[in-house]
Amino acid sequence: MHIISKDNSKIKLYKKLSSSKKTRDELGLFTVEGARNCVDTAYEALEGRISVHSLFYTQSAVAKYSADLSTDNLFKCISEDRCFEISQEIAEKMTDEGSSQGIFMIAHKVDKKFDSEHLESDGKYLVLDGLQDPGNLGTLLRTADAVGVDGVVMTGNCVDLYNPKVVRSAMGSIARLDLFVVKDFSEVVKTFREIGVETAAAVVRGGDSITGFDFKKPCAVVIGNEGNGLSEDHIELCDSSVTIRMQGNIESLNAACAGTIILWEMFRGD
Repeated sequence: MHIISKDNSKIKLYKKLSSSKKTRDELGLFTVEGARNCVDTAYEALEGRISVHSLFYTQSAVAKYSADLSTDNLFKCISEDRCFEISQEIAEKMTDEGSSQGIFMIAHKVDKKFDSEHLESDGKYLVLDGLQDPGNLGTLLRTADAVGVDGVVMTGNCVDLYNPKVVRSAMGSIARLDLFVVKDFSEVVKTFREIGVETAAAVVRGGDSITGFDFKKPCAVVIGNEGNGLSEDHIELCDSSVTIRMQGNIESLNAACAGTIILWEMFRGD
């Protein structure tokens, strides 16, 4: 189907989902932009890990990226009546970036209910409490995907998992990870404790060294807000705490850097 007007209802829906968390929450949908992200999402859809609601593309974009990416998967993962050819002018209206690559998707949300049925009692998890920067969240999702965590939990007032900047920086990892969004931090600690997973708060000082912590046991490491870290109340709720020992003059690391180091150490012996 060919869309010729930027005022088309499907284009308006895409733009609304891209700009409004409220709309994403109400409809259970989010947007994906860019050739690589959309092709990765299409592959994960074919594997049954995500469901694609609709596809928008320019013919020139499909031709341009077909040499390097499996663009055929874009059309295999969704029925023909949900594939919409658009003009470059409409693509430029839809983009959330400086210029458009000409391929967009709307997909169904993938986060799961946080309960013992969806958790592994022998698993390793990352908990992000109040993280605010979309780039940091996207980076940590990619790293978690790379090392093989059993799930990522977002608690408190975390940036929206489906913010377009998070989706873009996560580069397809959203569909490959078990993801949980929970408001109540105490509920997370309680549920992990019930299934035998120890929670460890990442703190700037005073915790066990990450090189000496026993990451072979089931555990969930908690990373706090970029500016303030974890609150004292949340640190006290955790079973233990871990610290990255530093030799230089830096007092603390960026949340994404700290999380990456800890994730590497969690899986280094596996």
